[in-house]
Amino acid sequence: MHIKHLLFVTGFFSGSVFADTTLVYNNKDGQENTRMFLSDGLVKITNQDQINTAIVFDTKKTAFTIINHQEKSYMVFGEKELEALGDVSKMMDKIINEQMAQLPESQRAQMRSMIESMVKKQMPKQAPLPNYKKSGQTDSYNGFSCDVVVKEVNGQSDGSFCVTDYQKLGVATAEYNTIRDFMKIAEKMAAQLGQDQSMNFDSIGQVLPVYYEMGGNTAYLTEVNNDALPSQTFQVPTDYKKESLPKELF
Repeated sequence: MHIKHLLFVTGFFSGSVFADTTLVYNNKDGQENTRMFLSDGLVKITNQDQINTAIVFDTKKTAFTIINHQEKSYMVFGEKELEALGDVSKMMDKIINEQMAQLPESQRAQMRSMIESMVKKQMPKQAPLPNYKKSGQTDSYNGFSCDVVVKEVNGQSDGSFCVTDYQKLGVATAEYNTIRDFMKIAEKMAAQLGQDQSMNFDSIGQVLPVYYEMGGNTAYLTEVNNDALPSQTFQVPTDYKKESLPKELF
């Protein structure tokens, strides 16, 4: 279902409940950039910059699954791992304490500062959480009117977006709640790891982007499909190997 078809359907059946939603974003050259698969409690995101990977988020389990198609492997970050990654300073203290436990009591005091310095050099510098502000301007892309939003970090512009109410894209409330939860956790993790490539519009409303420019990437919403997604969309292929996470971190 393409944009014109979607507008026709939502105009006559605005009260309908859609089964699932697929959003496709293309770059300025018309090539696919990002694809989002939305369902009740599940999100899957693929990116053409990393065509061999995919991220699946299960809100009911509060778990991320990172799939590597090239290596036919995957990793799962559950609640415990996400909690640890959500506080890098606490993780650093845990690593230091693990290292200190290997030392005799008499050496711990003088070695702690040395170990702490070494660990800090290896840990990423935490980034502040961004702020989102509506500019007051409006625009339109592929038939969708939208509000222009500026993303700021430390008072400096760090990306621009044009967003619209999620219901105008035919996205069901349960699907939006799932992508909202995903964005909140992803934003916090990105900040802890010193990166800032997240989108979390919850502070300005229940909206999704129809255009975004961030980190040198520009993309436009070009296709919306509300067909039901098969269950295997969110499943890891059975022949893929599960990779273990570093136990010392968690």
